[in-house]
Amino acid sequence: MASKDYAHRRLVNTLGPERVAQGELERMVYSHDFASLPKAALLQWRLYPDFIVLPQTTEEVSTIVKLSDESGLPITPRGSGTGSYGGAVPNRGGVLVDMRKMNKILALDAANRTVTVEAGVPWGHLAEYVASKGLSLGLVPIAAPASTVGGAINSGAACVGSYRFGSLRNLVLDLEVVLPDGSIVRTGSTNDAGGRFADLKSLFLGSEGTLGIVTKAVLRIQPEPEESRAAAYAFRSLAEDARFLETIAGADLAPLHVALLDRNHFVFERALRPDVPEPMDIALVALQGHKDEVLEQEKEFDALAAKAGGTRLPGNDASDLWARRFTMYGARRLSRGLAVSSNVVPADRLAEATAEAHTLLRKLKLDGAIHLALQDPTSAVLAPYVLMDDTRPSGPAALGFVKKMGDAARGLGGHPMGLGLFMVFNLYKMHGRATPFMGAVKQVFDPKKKINAGKTTEVWTRFTWPIIDTIPPFAMGLGLDLAAFLRRIKPTRDRFARAYRRVGGA
Repeated sequence: MASKDYAHRRLVNTLGPERVAQGELERMVYSHDFASLPKAALLQWRLYPDFIVLPQTTEEVSTIVKLSDESGLPITPRGSGTGSYGGAVPNRGGVLVDMRKMNKILALDAANRTVTVEAGVPWGHLAEYVASKGLSLGLVPIAAPASTVGGAINSGAACVGSYRFGSLRNLVLDLEVVLPDGSIVRTGSTNDAGGRFADLKSLFLGSEGTLGIVTKAVLRIQPEPEESRAAAYAFRSLAEDARFLETIAGADLAPLHVALLDRNHFVFERALRPDVPEPMDIALVALQGHKDEVLEQEKEFDALAAKAGGTRLPGNDASDLWARRFTMYGARRLSRGLAVSSNVVPADRLAEATAEAHTLLRKLKLDGAIHLALQDPTSAVLAPYVLMDDTRPSGPAALGFVKKMGDAARGLGGHPMGLGLFMVFNLYKMHGRATPFMGAVKQVFDPKKKINAGKTTEVWTRFTWPIIDTIPPFAMGLGLDLAAFLRRIKPTRDRFARAYRRVGGA
């Protein structure tokens, strides 16, 4: 292996000194993603990268990947770090490739309804740009506006707008990818807007950056809708709210987006902002389309909500909730940390799923809230979140909730979302005997295990010695089961919102 000094010189020669960082503060910032990680994790993994690099072209990314053969340093691609399971965090140091300087919108073809962008473009910026041209993306990842195009593609992100326009897979027409050997490939034809021909994009969608680094994407865009509006309904209980969403999934309706936010979410929000609606269980429905179609569907939703026991909220409350649809996790300010458990559950079992989430929050004595969004008539993304303070000894144990919620989702006929570094034990539970073939695909694309290795299909430690260089995936699950057990025997429950109010929001 070449020295780190040599690797640094080569990287600086490629990118310039202003786009290569190795300071302690920069390395610390990139040692975690959205989730707070226990400090003890540093004993098991080298979460701090050796270098952070910020390429601006596909050719620079290719050169960085090729340099890995000389330096022996692993590569970790990263968008904006909105993931929660360590997928964009190093496990053995190395070179972290921050894609956010590749943030150009390269072309918009209104006639063929496509837009070509670099991987580091934030979804919020892209949506605004497309709207300024009288067009629409149709769907946008739930982690927008911070989420980047490449990051969402790598994670197979759930989207706002999927109920009407399909999944992120339907939005992506073509990708440019730097493979682990440094070669550059396109996954499909830019002229195949109808998706008639075979392409390779499905290999990289949801691969969590383990098969290559996405540098550009061609995305489908939609005509600007004639009418857009949101409606919000309050319910007396979480169960009524969930059953309302089940009714929508079983009806012949085509809303843009349907979401559930439970009472606890608004308890947290109200601790931060006094102008938030009174805490209650709320369903948010967004409609788009021709004016007459939207008005007709609005009447149908009003009738369904009334039948389910719901009360329509004033229009300004619905508009505010819709405007804040991408800012679900302000409650992080109450506790210094937050963990999200993302899961897919059947659309006809939402009442059971939300009840299970609520029961787990109570049993584990956690401050948490439930967010759920329909993705299509058969499935929904259930993403409850919990507050945690990882400066306390008991703080990291809150991660046990993520494991237990994933187990509950499987019991309901669904599955957890995301594997990264910390949830690899779910792979076999989700795919059974097909699991080894996923590792085999990684071996074909990346035989030297250079790019984001030791994740998704296996768990590397910081060590390179045999036996202790990997952790059996099931052992990771056992660790989180232990964390959940420690939460259950904790004598007191968390009260972050109350503590925040007591100190005057300090």
